Amino acid sequence: MNTVSTISVATPLSSDQASLRRMQWRCRRGMLELDLVFTPFVQRHLPALSKSQISALDTLLDMPDNALWSLLTAPNLESDVARHQVLSMLMPGMPASDRLDQE
Repeated sequence: MNTVSTISVATPLSSDQASLRRMQWRCRRGMLELDLVFTPFVQRHLPALSKSQISALDTLLDMPDNALWSLLTAPNLESDVARHQVLSMLMPGMPASDRLDQE
């Protein structure tokens, strides 16, 4: 009986791919409600974010879950345009009149 074993060699990730994977992992939260928001966000928007939006998302992900959830459910007009754009993408149900990305 001949058995052939294959060894899978992982292809090294580029720095952009590694950053994207790191960000995907950071979007996994301990609060179910946040996972329900972040999962579709990651699928739809994460690969296309600008550098300023990724930086804004990184800052948001540094927040504790409860504070982040409060910000998402009661957003006020952010002075940081990139942060507001990320929040708008996270919560697509936000009224269009409150979005800065409609310009």
